[in-house]
This record gives sequence, structure tokens and C-alpha cells, in this order.
Amino acid sequence: MKILRHQNFLFAIAWLSGLAFLVTTPGAAASEWIEPIKGEITDQFGTRDGKHKGLDIAAPEGEAVAAAADGTVSKSYQSDSYGHVIFIKHDNGYETVYAHLSKRLKKEKERVKKGEQIGIIGNTGISTGTHLHFEMHHGSWTEDKRYAINPLTVLREEAFQQNSVHVHQNTGTMSGAVTVQKGDTLWKISKDSGISIEEIMRINGLKHSKLKAGQTLRLHDDEPKTGTYVVQKGDTLHHIAEKMGVTVRHLKEWNDLKGEQIYPRQLLEIRESS
Repeated sequence: MKILRHQNFLFAIAWLSGLAFLVTTPGAAASEWIEPIKGEITDQFGTRDGKHKGLDIAAPEGEAVAAAADGTVSKSYQSDSYGHVIFIKHDNGYETVYAHLSKRLKKEKERVKKGEQIGIIGNTGISTGTHLHFEMHHGSWTEDKRYAINPLTVLREEAFQQNSVHVHQNTGTMSGAVTVQKGDTLWKISKDSGISIEEIMRINGLKHSKLKAGQTLRLHDDEPKTGTYVVQKGDTLHHIAEKMGVTVRHLKEWNDLKGEQIYPRQLLEIRESS
């Protein structure tokens, strides 16, 4: 009888300890995860009035996207908002989302290993530039994303930048031309100039994204017309207006802005001031 009570006591302690572990441990160990792509974080978790429930990671076109941990593909489809997207349910109880892909390489119910390529970065769905939208959920993904957590709680921000991707500051220029250097990509030139990839391709009549060292790219039409500016992290309308030589009032009129709130990678139309 005493032995039985002792065993029950030990079981209760073990159960309570396990419960405490579940309550006090918000995430899996960092060693279980890797970053899904190397690049520049252009938008953080919790921005846009708390509605942005992931990280936006910009990287050159054609870069591979990898599974952040071992798991099983729970969804693989094309969405109006996410574009080409893959969901992975992980063995540690989490679910991750990889959105705006140009190509999906895994199908539903396929097993994947940590670091295994699952897709290629893209600009599909509601997206204004080549990047990966990456979400991490403590449990299953829900439409209201109630279980979303900041991936940087288990991943180091510096880890995303440890490869050949150029991390740089936007210059916001809309004039002149650039000479392509070895290693340059349309993504880098777009970020440096503040002009969208689509606009650079249109101005220069490019049919594909491949560039050659020594190639000259124009950054504006011969006759000034409408251009675009890619909003960078930390930008304000006042900062952009000063940089582009226009007024805040014009920026708001041209882009039908009701207030002064903007977000990274948003495209703003810039016109010749009258």
C-alpha cells in the first residue's frame, strides 16, 4: 500500500513537471531549426498593425528555399494571397509556411528533412518583389494565425545574411544608369536604385532576368515618365519625399494614401511634379 502511494506521488510529480515544461517552454530548441533561405529580412514579425505574422526575406531570383526542420508537407498549392505556398507540419509539433514561391518542389504528404530544398523563391500571390514570406506556428496553422510566433525567437537574425547575398542600403535614385558587375542580380539593382524589377525590365526591354557583367541598364525612360520607389525598412513619407525631390502631398495623391503609413517593399508611384 505504501509502495502504491509512493508510486502515485512520483507519477504526480512527473506529470506536474511535464506540465510545467509545456507551459514554460514556448518554442523548440534553436538547434532543431535552420533558416529556410539566406537573404535580407525586409519586414519583421508583427508589423502592419500586428497583422504581419511572419518574416519577409528577400534574396536573388532562383535561390532555393529549404525546410526549416524535419516534417511532412501538409499543404502544397497556389493561393490568391500566398501565391505558390508550402506548409510543413514538423515532428516537434510546429507548422511552418513558405509563401510567394515561383516553384513548388514538394507535394502534400511528402516527408522532408531539415535543409532539404522544397521550392524556389518567387513573387507570386500578393507580393511586390521577389522574397520568401516565412511563418512559424506553435501548433497547427489557423486562418486567424492565432498560434503564430516570431521565427526570430529560435533563429538568429544574423544567420539570414551569411551568404553571397548583397546586404545594402537603398539609394532611392530614379536617374542615370548602372553597369552590371560580376555577381549583380536584378534584385540587387532594384534594391539599390529603389526601382522595381518589373520597371527595370520594361525600361531596358529585358525578356528574362539573366544579366552579364559589363551590361548597362538604364534606370529611367529617355523622357521622364512615371516611376516607382520600393519602400525600405525605416522609410517615412517625409524621408522619401526629400530623397526623391517631391512633396509628401504629391506622394499621398499619386498613391491614394489616406494617411502616412507605409510598409517595407511597398511600391510607391513617383511622377514629375507640376
